[in-house]
Amino acid sequence: MDSYRLEHFIEDMEDFLAKQPDLSQIMAEGKQYVQSLLTNSAILDDILTSLVLDDAFLQAQYQAIDPNDIIIYRSPQRTFSLRAYIWEPGVRYPIHDHGSWGIVGAYLNPVRERKYTRLDHGQDANSVRLEVKSDEILPPGQITTVLPIDDGIHQMENPGDRVAVSLHVYGKAIRKGYIQYYDPHFNTVRRVYPPNNYTRALAIRTLGAIAQPWAKKVLQQGTQSNLPEYMKAECHDALLR
Repeated sequence: MDSYRLEHFIEDMEDFLAKQPDLSQIMAEGKQYVQSLLTNSAILDDILTSLVLDDAFLQAQYQAIDPNDIIIYRSPQRTFSLRAYIWEPGVRYPIHDHGSWGIVGAYLNPVRERKYTRLDHGQDANSVRLEVKSDEILPPGQITTVLPIDDGIHQMENPGDRVAVSLHVYGKAIRKGYIQYYDPHFNTVRRVYPPNNYTRALAIRTLGAIAQPWAKKVLQQGTQSNLPEYMKAECHDALLR
């Protein structure tokens, strides 16, 4: 029987983050809790069973940006969440950033991580210049960390021919609502939203492509509405197109 159970991890992380540690403490001590959790070979047994056999459990899953993102636990205080990411063979996720700190551990089969440095320092919101900082294969049990925004740009990949799983702990977001994908070939940046917000963003971008006064009026109303700031920014950008 595995000694470090999910409830132990949740209790440890809740107590630890309640002390409001700084980022360096989170990365040092939080890694130890995640490392312990990775030794529990049964952590996903009930979750995978429910995803297959329990329609209500499946429908209750939080609609995250990624369909391979399985929510295991979300703190009621929103101080952290624990997720499992399922990577099919050969899948290479787009280069992206994060809105919060993160601690990631390979759980089932190896995963590959490339970390990037942003050379342009975010001077242009729509363009980017990246350089590979590290490229590493993480065997099961190995930990990596990500930092918020430009300091946490990376790419995950399943380099093998079998499904892989990684466990991810993410902290409270300092930038909510979206992440950014980076294309180093074209030096471009684009915002990526969860499903509902993505549909709204697509509608906004479509309005920006319609050269009619009514469309412009809707976008102007959007910039002055109670929409989240990132959606107001989408409206503003669409007006400039």
